[in-house]
Amino acid sequence: MIELFEFQRAASESISDRFIEYRADPVIVGTAKHNRKVPFFQALASLTASGKTIILADAVSTMSDACEIPPVVLWLSKGKVVVEQSLANLLPGGKYHHLLGGVDVRSLGEFNERDARESTTTQVFFATVGTFNQKDKEEGNRLIYKSDIDNTETSTWDLLRTRLTSTGQRRLLLVVYDEAHNLTDAQTDRLTELEPDAFLLASATMRLPSRLHVEVEELRRAGKGDEWLTTRVDSKAVADSGLVKSTLLLGGYRAPMEETVSALLADMKKADKDAAAQGMEGRPKAMYVCNTNMVESNAFQKDEPKQPFNQRQAPPIVIWRYLTGTCGIDPSQIAVYASLNFNRDYPPPPDFVHFKGGDKDYDEFSKGNYRHIIFNLGLQEGWDDPLCYFAYIDKSMESRVQVEQLIGRVLRQPGARRYAAERLNTAHFYIRVDRGEVWDELLAEVESKLNVDSPEIRVLSSAPGRARVIDYEPKSEQEVPTTAYNPKHAVAPIEQLIDEMTDYRSDDGTNTRADGSRTITRHHLGDSEIAESKWENFAQSNLVSARWVFQREVRRRYHGALQVASTADPKFDARVGVGSKAYLHVAQIAERTVDAYLDNVELVMKRLDPYVVGSMLVKPDSVQKFTNSLHAGYDGLNGFELDCALVLDKTGLRWCRNPSRTGYGIPLITIGSTSTFYPDFLVWKHSTVFAIDTKGGHVLHEATARKLLRIEPPSGSKKRLLVGFISKGKYSASIQLEDPGGFSVWQLKQDGTRRVIHVDDLTKAVDRVLRDGT
Repeated sequence: MIELFEFQRAASESISDRFIEYRADPVIVGTAKHNRKVPFFQALASLTASGKTIILADAVSTMSDACEIPPVVLWLSKGKVVVEQSLANLLPGGKYHHLLGGVDVRSLGEFNERDARESTTTQVFFATVGTFNQKDKEEGNRLIYKSDIDNTETSTWDLLRTRLTSTGQRRLLLVVYDEAHNLTDAQTDRLTELEPDAFLLASATMRLPSRLHVEVEELRRAGKGDEWLTTRVDSKAVADSGLVKSTLLLGGYRAPMEETVSALLADMKKADKDAAAQGMEGRPKAMYVCNTNMVESNAFQKDEPKQPFNQRQAPPIVIWRYLTGTCGIDPSQIAVYASLNFNRDYPPPPDFVHFKGGDKDYDEFSKGNYRHIIFNLGLQEGWDDPLCYFAYIDKSMESRVQVEQLIGRVLRQPGARRYAAERLNTAHFYIRVDRGEVWDELLAEVESKLNVDSPEIRVLSSAPGRARVIDYEPKSEQEVPTTAYNPKHAVAPIEQLIDEMTDYRSDDGTNTRADGSRTITRHHLGDSEIAESKWENFAQSNLVSARWVFQREVRRRYHGALQVASTADPKFDARVGVGSKAYLHVAQIAERTVDAYLDNVELVMKRLDPYVVGSMLVKPDSVQKFTNSLHAGYDGLNGFELDCALVLDKTGLRWCRNPSRTGYGIPLITIGSTSTFYPDFLVWKHSTVFAIDTKGGHVLHEATARKLLRIEPPSGSKKRLLVGFISKGKYSASIQLEDPGGFSVWQLKQDGTRRVIHVDDLTKAVDRVLRDGT
């Protein structure tokens, strides 16, 4: 079962919290006699591969729980494939269905009057935006505009607009639009006819149509600023999560296609070996992006279909012949997914697998699980296979392919996990160019896009004719014990807290009802000034379960505590008003539960499944060579790190640099923005592994509070894992700088309290960190 990452949960809660807040105090516009509520609006600014569907599904579930009557959700996207993928993932049995809870998920064509009148659960209906094309509406040739003749003469469209229950109550309508940069004014007009109560729009590049911009301006006029209107996903958190590859390797080639593809296949063979050794599900894949029906060596000359296959010069065919003929790749592993032209008198060979139907072919294409996919310039929408590690892109001969637009297709990381071999955390691009200035422009465009969309991704590049990035294998196999949480001592105090929680199931409303006041603002259409504004008292009608409140508040602070805090007790079924005394009581119990968990959970070494250090990718022009390091050398060391590395090398012990986000990580058991600590260096001394980190003064407060970890070894084991920090300057135990000279060594005492030791030089500091080893 997929669990949300912290940044995904934070984004989901941001959306749902604002929705609950807005329902209690909506923006009302119009005249005194004729007014309307402006729909709730939230834009999800979400990076590629950050899990938009997961965030939206969780937000919709929470928003639905806060509605008195189960709402109707209209889930839209432009592309048929995208809609079908989301629908499949959210249907019962789909990998995201559990995030929605007990909702009813179907395609919009199945919506009928009975759904509107009698359903006791939230209903999520999927459709493409083509459903709302005005021309099709007028011609009546779309299912949504036709009557359901088995039940009623009222069209589906009118049912969506009225959405009345059998008791005459109107259900809320929540509109979710994935890939919202495709939203048009015409589509917005169609959607506003339905009088929706909320718009949730998700996109990596948000652009609002002018029609929806009018609604957003009404919210801004009422004081809802951009920070409130947009939920932004933390790009650093996405990079740290393992959902995306950590490194982008760009290689420029001023060489024939054959030489460029040969370099790709050689690296792909290495990755295949690493994937098998490290238990990766599936095997690395490659895509090849090129012109389609032009001559391979001349982008201005069309390839002639009326000739034998072996004489054709269209790039997809030339690449296919090279892969199968010269490289010996089985044709059954290759798919050509492009609108490639053939003449009936000159068909391709029987083993040439060709898909040219776009959306119509996608299901069959997906089932093939091809390892080599040859695309035309416009890749199929919805295709972003995490196993795609390698990309050949032909930018020569005036090709119009936009490399920066393809990066997102290979950034997803298989299994959302890091691998010890750095090449399995890297997206590899092999770009064929015919002029140096093309490469320079391309690199600038890629770096500009990544600076905006994915600033945490490391970019390694090698221009045509320059030395390639080096892949250093470890000199020996070195293991580090992995760690895990042991919450056994937290069970009893948490059970006691839950036992103390009040049971509100029989409350008469004294504690479960939330009273408050809200402002009603009436804006006269056409006026630039506010015509009327007043406060009124109201009784909060939004009731949610105590279980929802408790779990939500625990997840907000530290979701790991939920593995101990059971909410099976029937008193968690109580319905409480948002902001009521009961709500605040349950939230307080949740806060104390997290404190009890953090005070009592232990970090322990695992007996099995050690981390084995893998290969490293380094830039040859900036690598620093060492004698005793696990790899031949490292690049990108800052001044303090380099000084420490040189001292470590002189100890004669085996050591290595530990890359951030992709190397060996230790889970943190305190509240903070990061959940994993990646030490700068790992050192092996007999049966002890030392995790050493160099820290500047500006980060010491957080580092010494959160990352000086005590890790309990397994019973009877002689292995130990010790953590130590080295910082410039002499600090007191309270982290006050006393002297800028010398160095401070930070470690934990046996009782878990912090210890700081002052030394004069870095050699003594390293010696002190390593002294506690056996």
